[in-house]
Amino acid sequence: MDTFLDERFLKQLEKIKLMTQKGVKGPHRGEHKSWRSGEGSEFLDYRSYQIGDDLRYVDWSVYGRFEKLFIKLFHAEENQTIHLLLDISNSMGFGNPSKLTGAKKFAAAISYICLANLDRVTVASFADSLDEFKSAVRGKRRYADILHFLHHLEPKQATDLNACLTDYAAIGRFPGIVVVLTDLFDPKGYEDGLKALAYRNFDIHLIHVLDREELAWTQTGSIMLRDMETGEKRATFIDANFAKLYQQKIEAFLASARQFCDTYNMNYYVFNTSLAFEEVLIDYLNRSMVNWKM
Repeated sequence: MDTFLDERFLKQLEKIKLMTQKGVKGPHRGEHKSWRSGEGSEFLDYRSYQIGDDLRYVDWSVYGRFEKLFIKLFHAEENQTIHLLLDISNSMGFGNPSKLTGAKKFAAAISYICLANLDRVTVASFADSLDEFKSAVRGKRRYADILHFLHHLEPKQATDLNACLTDYAAIGRFPGIVVVLTDLFDPKGYEDGLKALAYRNFDIHLIHVLDREELAWTQTGSIMLRDMETGEKRATFIDANFAKLYQQKIEAFLASARQFCDTYNMNYYVFNTSLAFEEVLIDYLNRSMVNWKM
C-alpha cells in the first residue's frame, strides 16, 4: 500500500507532538496533562472542598492545622482526540496532483504524529453531507487502517460546508483538536459550520487547500470554464485585466478567511499543493508552534 509518506519522513514525525490549547477531555490515560483532583503523577495545588468531592482526596494534615477542608489537585495524564475532516467534494479533484491527494497526505502525516504519541485519531470525509467515518484508533499499529481509509476516498458531489461541520460538531465525541482540510469553495459559506465546532470547544485548525492555478491565474485568451461541482460551463475571454481582477478576488477571499479565523481564535493555513509536501508540513508546524511541541 502506498504510504503517502516515506519511512525517513515518518521517523522525523515521531519527534513531534500535537498539543491542544484547550483542556484535554476524555476517560483514557495518556500523554497529555489536565487539571484533576485525586491521584496523579505530579502535585499542583489545593482548592477548597466542595460538597460532593471525594473525601479520599482531602489533605487531612492541612485540616489539622487550619481546620478547613482542601482537595489536592494533580496533573492527570490523559489522551486527547484529534479529528481529521476531509472535504471530498468534486472541486477537491482539481489539480495535478489533485487537491484531495494533498489533503490525504496532510491527514496521513497528522495521523502518524498523533498515533505515535498515543493520541486517538478519528477521520471523516464530507461533501454535501457527512460521508464515511473512521472511528477513533490509537497506536502506530493502526496507521495502516488510516491509510486504507484515505486511499478509498474519491471526489464526489457538491459541497455544503456549514451543514457538514455543524453536523459533526453535534456528533463528535471528546472535542479536541479538529483539522479541517477543504478548499472552502462553497457559495453558501463556511462560517456557521466553523462556529458550531468552536461552540463545542474544538481547537480548530483550518487547512485551506488550493492549487497553484487557483492561487495565481496564468491562462489568457478564449477559455471554456467548467464548475467542477455543478458541471455548469461558460465560455469567456480572459485578458490581463481579467486576470488581475481574479488575483484581487482570490487574495480578498484568503484575507477574509484568515480574518475570520483570527477573530474566533482558529488556526488558519494556506496549503499550496504544488509545493513540496514535506516543506509545506514543516512550515505549517513551525508557524503553529503554540500548538505543536517538538
